Amino acid sequence: MTKLKFCLALAGLTFLLSCSPVSRKKDEYKIALVPARSGQHGIFVINSDTTGGKLVTSDATAQLRTSSWSPDGKKILFFAARHEDSQMLTKYRMPMHLPLYWMDASGANRNRLLDFPVSRFEWSPDSRQLLVVSAYEDPAHDDLDVVSAKRPPMSAAYLVNLRTGEKKRVTGFGQNCYGSFSPDGTRLALSFGNEQSTEIYLVSLDGRHSKRVDEESQAIDIKPVWSPDSNRIAYISISPQAEGGVSSACVVNADGTNRKHVGMMPAQEVSWAPDGKALLVQSPGGLALVYVNDNRTVNLTGGTIEPKDAVFAPDGKEVIFRSPHEGDWNLYAVDVTTLKIRRITGQLTASMFCLSPLQ
Repeated sequence: MTKLKFCLALAGLTFLLSCSPVSRKKDEYKIALVPARSGQHGIFVINSDTTGGKLVTSDATAQLRTSSWSPDGKKILFFAARHEDSQMLTKYRMPMHLPLYWMDASGANRNRLLDFPVSRFEWSPDSRQLLVVSAYEDPAHDDLDVVSAKRPPMSAAYLVNLRTGEKKRVTGFGQNCYGSFSPDGTRLALSFGNEQSTEIYLVSLDGRHSKRVDEESQAIDIKPVWSPDSNRIAYISISPQAEGGVSSACVVNADGTNRKHVGMMPAQEVSWAPDGKALLVQSPGGLALVYVNDNRTVNLTGGTIEPKDAVFAPDGKEVIFRSPHEGDWNLYAVDVTTLKIRRITGQLTASMFCLSPLQ
């Protein structure tokens, strides 16, 4: 397809989306997505009821994460690799690291945020800070063994003040580095370690206080996420002694007490329901709600296959995820009460997406 034809097709698709009838509700949210079908590029924003639609950036390299939309609804973070990033990418030759951009939710004011590439990011609850993970300070970041992924880069987590640009490293250098802000905005939950053992720590934002909260064992404990009331932490525990590694969802109180495994399915991702009663657990081929107090499990997969990137809708009534069970990768929503599944995307497919807060 020529560049002119592509631009015309893109303009036509955007026009069709923008002409959809719009009936706004107070509890509605928006969805930003990167299409999966060949010939569709950029980031589109649609309403949660599938109406409306707008192309907010036509950047063919744009990549979203489920955490891309800021909690205040004003900004969207995305990865991209533009021509002006070539010098940075040559300097920091690391796998799974990309330049981080941000823009207004309308698509205006697109700018690169940092002068080094990152692998992960999380917003603070007040949208004023970011927690980013990067190996840019790894002394061996340009070593051929790192570039070829023979040795994973040694990453660290950093706090970035979005008003001043100041950044502060909050972990040492290691592997399995993940983190999240507590909903009350006072602490971080961080995983950090090596290929043999990784621990979960709670750290104050000023870095003066830290406490390990996971079980002292040779497990690899990663991806900590806070409960909505900031009292508990869920995480994934991998036992390296078992063949192939056995992973499970775990929950622990923020003071380190009452650690327990939750559910029976192997866990790849875990997140809390907005009411704090259940965990959304994603396994290699399934999706389930696990109620923490009684360990009751509800399968959400239905007739779908390979559910990916599952997240709760902001109101907690549905779980949104991607699946290719009808051919293309599309977005679907499953009602957590009735377990009915509806398809969200139509003309657009979805390789990546994120949700805004409630409008």
